[in-house]
Amino acid sequence: MIQAFDLCVVGGGPAGMAAAVMAARHGLSVALLDERPSAGGQIYRGVEDGPFRNTSALGSALGADYQQGARAIASLRAADVTIYFGTSLWRIDMAETGGVVSYSHDGVSRRLAFADLVLANGAIERPVPFEGWTLPGVMGIGAAQLLLKTSAMVPAGRIVLAGNGPLTLLFASQLLGLGVEIAAILDTSPSRFGLSAALANFSGLLRNFDKISRGLRLMRDIGRAGIPVHRNVSSLSASGGDRVDAIRFEADGTHHQLDVDMLLIHEGIIPNTQLSRALGCAHVWDDRQKCLRPDIDGFGESSIAHVYVVGDGAAINGAIAAPASAEMAVGRILERMGRSDDRSRATLRRASATLARERAFRPFLDALYPPHISVAAPSDTTIVCRCEEVSAGTLRSAINDGAIGPSQAKAFTRCGMGACQGRICGPIVSQMIASETGQPIGEVGTYNVRFPLRPVTVFDMARCGRDDEQSEGHEHAG
Repeated sequence: MIQAFDLCVVGGGPAGMAAAVMAARHGLSVALLDERPSAGGQIYRGVEDGPFRNTSALGSALGADYQQGARAIASLRAADVTIYFGTSLWRIDMAETGGVVSYSHDGVSRRLAFADLVLANGAIERPVPFEGWTLPGVMGIGAAQLLLKTSAMVPAGRIVLAGNGPLTLLFASQLLGLGVEIAAILDTSPSRFGLSAALANFSGLLRNFDKISRGLRLMRDIGRAGIPVHRNVSSLSASGGDRVDAIRFEADGTHHQLDVDMLLIHEGIIPNTQLSRALGCAHVWDDRQKCLRPDIDGFGESSIAHVYVVGDGAAINGAIAAPASAEMAVGRILERMGRSDDRSRATLRRASATLARERAFRPFLDALYPPHISVAAPSDTTIVCRCEEVSAGTLRSAINDGAIGPSQAKAFTRCGMGACQGRICGPIVSQMIASETGQPIGEVGTYNVRFPLRPVTVFDMARCGRDDEQSEGHEHAG
């Protein structure tokens, strides 16, 4: 028999953990699946099994916010939740009264059934294409931070950070705290802190003064270190042979060239919509955050009944808002099951207040740190699809030949047919088609995502379900 649960949660980050814990506390049977080997998601990666666990370096190297992950993980471990770590989810089939998840673990494919589904997939780094971004030595700041959290690895040599947003400031401060020298910071924000942006979101700033204080402290750390900061950066390119050795850019109207050993780039994050799109959930274009996101109601429910999307997978609001959005979804599920009580209703009220406060701050960040290089027109020689090595010039030719949508561009160029299945190049292709054709990017759309989401053999698919007993390696919290 297929194992059946009241609730299936996909994702073990802040939102997924909060959803699983609240549901279990109210008596629901809960299964949580995550492809990582431990809990915490990207933001709390390594808290359970990384190099900084149970050490004083936990707070000093990565900050107090990182320590909050230990408390969230402890709550998950104490809850009566069946946990499936190290799984590769490759299919979900929905029905009127729930659905079935197909996943692989240790080379064996299995299934589990659920009544309600909560997607807590989190976010991915916004792809930032420019000439030379595929060279060894060029990587995302988010990826570099994951190396720090999981392996205590830090970049060496002449390091340059480029981009904008809170993560850029945070990682620069973390590197400085570990004694790593930074050669320069390239700020790609179109302008410096603007009074107009502050005044337009004044009420949100008042409710989140702690975040302003934290940002000012990070900027102070960078200023005290004497790191050269180039403002209004555009026209970024990287060059080198076996790896990057130089970058060129324009800052405040002046051209610059720097010798580098490593270039770390970041222009924010966007919701990871692969699974919600594969399920057929309706999505909308968020012009404020310049990304595609699921179309959900106030409780996180998607256009498909019994499917909820929470956390940064629904909209980018941060690690504090993510658990609150998950609690809103579980509160609605409990209400529909007739299992809500005074405790769940109190949790809903607190979650609603938290979400309102966090969302009030987001317009300020969006105005202060809009994507810049990532939405600029790439040169013809810039690689757009890293998997299939399709250049922007090849894509432009396809568009001129009639590829007016992402699916046509894929057929013409193979862009999006590689191992990442369009996760990286998808936003770039949609942006380029919109720019080249003059269509609103919301109307251009994006790639169609189809199951299976991960590589799986036909043999595994055929035998999936023959033996649906719980396999070894699955954990049971509580």
